[in-house]
Amino acid sequence: MNEKPYKTNTTMLSLKAKFDGKHLRFSQKVELQQEEEVIIIFLNRDHLQEPDFTGEQIQQLLSDSGSLAFLTNDAENVYSDKDLKVKY
Repeated sequence: MNEKPYKTNTTMLSLKAKFDGKHLRFSQKVELQQEEEVIIIFLNRDHLQEPDFTGEQIQQLLSDSGSLAFLTNDAENVYSDKDLKVKY
């Protein structure tokens, strides 16, 4: 494949790609810069299709990751009922 990478000075470039299970495979070569921002849009999604992960699996993943551990840390609890404007 001797195709030259696609370069542009425009602010936006749209490319098609396919996911092979591990990587996105672009329809043409493109040069990316480190920390370059991209927007990914998934095409042909059936909203009635079963999700890859259930809510329970996502909840378990969050629980196992410890990313929400700050919620049980008293040092992170910086607000009290005194800070409420309206009590429900």
